[in-house]
Amino acid sequence: MPKDLKQKPFTCLTCSKSFGRKDVLSRHEKLHGPRPSSEMVERAASPHHRPVVPPAVVVEAADGVHDLMNQESAVGAFDGAPLQQTPVPITRPTPENVIPRSQPWMESGDMLEILMSDFTSSWPTSMPLPVMPVHSFLPASNPSVPDQPVIIDHLSGPPDTAGPGHQAMDQMSRLIAELSASLTAEIQSKGITSAFLDTCVHVFFDRFIPSFPILNKATESSHPLLLNIMALGSLFVGAKDATLKGESLWKLAHTAVATNWSKLMATRGPRDRCKGVQLILTALTGQTYAILSQNEVIRSTAQIFHGLGFFWAKQCGMYEQADALSTPPLDAGEAEKLEAWKIWMAREVQNRAVLGHYILDGHIAQFSGNSSCARHVTNPLYLPASDSAFMAKNADDWIREMGKLNFASRSFREIFVSLFSPDSLMKDISISSFGMRVILEGLQSLISDVHEASGPAIGTPSKYEISQALLRLYKEQLCSEDTLSVETMELLIRWHSVCLELATPMAKLCRNMCESYFIQQQLHDGTDRVDANFDLNGWTQTRDARRALLHAMAIQDIIERLPIGRSHALHLPTCVFAASTVYSGFSLAGTSNIFYPSQFLWDDVWAFETANATRTMRLQESAIDMYLQGRYRSGIPDTRPKILIYDLNSLQIMLSSLSRWGVSHEMYSIVQGWISAATHDHYNYGTALINSSSGTWPR
Repeated sequence: MPKDLKQKPFTCLTCSKSFGRKDVLSRHEKLHGPRPSSEMVERAASPHHRPVVPPAVVVEAADGVHDLMNQESAVGAFDGAPLQQTPVPITRPTPENVIPRSQPWMESGDMLEILMSDFTSSWPTSMPLPVMPVHSFLPASNPSVPDQPVIIDHLSGPPDTAGPGHQAMDQMSRLIAELSASLTAEIQSKGITSAFLDTCVHVFFDRFIPSFPILNKATESSHPLLLNIMALGSLFVGAKDATLKGESLWKLAHTAVATNWSKLMATRGPRDRCKGVQLILTALTGQTYAILSQNEVIRSTAQIFHGLGFFWAKQCGMYEQADALSTPPLDAGEAEKLEAWKIWMAREVQNRAVLGHYILDGHIAQFSGNSSCARHVTNPLYLPASDSAFMAKNADDWIREMGKLNFASRSFREIFVSLFSPDSLMKDISISSFGMRVILEGLQSLISDVHEASGPAIGTPSKYEISQALLRLYKEQLCSEDTLSVETMELLIRWHSVCLELATPMAKLCRNMCESYFIQQQLHDGTDRVDANFDLNGWTQTRDARRALLHAMAIQDIIERLPIGRSHALHLPTCVFAASTVYSGFSLAGTSNIFYPSQFLWDDVWAFETANATRTMRLQESAIDMYLQGRYRSGIPDTRPKILIYDLNSLQIMLSSLSRWGVSHEMYSIVQGWISAATHDHYNYGTALINSSSGTWPR
């Protein structure tokens, strides 16, 4: 017996694939639908019978309706009808082929085989698409035989084989034939092994999920979602070729979603409250990977498609709130506790899946310099549960964590109303770290609206009102503890970057600086949006520029104290780059040294003269007022100096430590260009500084 059959003794009767375990074979056979009859098996075994196309995938939607894809063509194949080359059908994730995370993993080799047999590839780029009028594709109709179906077979071909219509159809047939082989060959050429897949899944939950808790290990995963999990996990593997492998996995998942989103939308897990949870999760993980990718095309994909998540969530009814679930007591039966935990977990995953799109929406809006896709302040979803309850490893731990919560459920709409109400208090409201990130991105979305409007707009709060809401959130939620936890430090970094964005739009500043100093950048699109009248020196003399500089210094201070093992948050590259942009702006304008007060209140930093006229009537001017007006000098008590070009170099090194997010490579290159320009124009020791920081990415 051959060696491979000894290792994989279980063979599929439909497609002759071999597997190492019987349960894996059973899951695989479900992809073919009903098992063929004995007569069909005998015909398939006959030496005179041609190979047949595998039966179409049976899709079982939530309502129990079976959708047989291409059923007529499949029957015709078994009846001996002429066969054409047909791409392998894409698996539609259903309750039958959703992979339960609570069960032991299948053998990774078998898992890779099943994944590769379930998805088509991306459109081949080796062959250009025909561009010609639609009517040229169609054969001449026969008016004497009305409503007769037209069969185009490029193997036999119509009599006129030189016509443009036939050439186009022949080319299209070859394109379709290449679909399945293209990405399959790419996956195989990357050398993706079972050990690599296992490692990706492990590090995804070990490194990524603690900073972005959207999934639990007990969450059920469809194949596209599993591919995105592996793609995100590949960022933390550390192998030299892990990035290329991860991109291949992401492309496979993206193709599956782009071509089968309607089937994913109809999917409903056994405990899901509504359909489409797998689609929302797959879109969320895929866009998370894309927005921080080193590949510019993949980053653009995230910006183009990110609004679809909200549309799908509304179509599936995920904004309709259900009744609260009761938590069983610890002395309840094990089966009762386990079932209650799984039902609660499914509902919490659904809530966090939609809220995750709100978080990405704020990031993408800031990154692109455009307004957000959703109106965050009207978000009707409830605050998520505590992260510790969500990440509980068993039902008993979940019950204990849920017992620590002592507050009524509130929607994000109510939270935003409280933030913008000066008389309301938020100290007694318990908000998880994940919930705080949703709130911060909601404020970021309002800032994007303010920048895009460039003036007063109906329904948009003023810059002063947003600053006061940010300060209220800071004082009542983020600084309530004497000792800052890692989660609070991550939130504070994002809070400072949102305030920095309120002072100055970073995408616009980056575009103008790169254009002024002839530095190529592929980070922010819209080169036609560069301001021809941009004055960098004039910007550094404004109060907003000096506010931005204080927040940039705060970002640097906190991130230097952040443990290296927890530097995985999605917003860290953007925050570090925003601080670097502000430092670079001052350095390029010739401001090498900065003196600022060692102690000040953020309330005073964001005190607008028009909002508090009594401040201008005080007899003694505060140090922070002098700083904001540009009249703060050395020699004043409690003064701190800062050499911006040196700290800019430190921020560049921080970007290199965030290399797991590929976009930081592009950020690093831009900062290097700014450093070179600043040191060349304004410093005699610039050559030594450039030599100490290589223009290429540190290895």
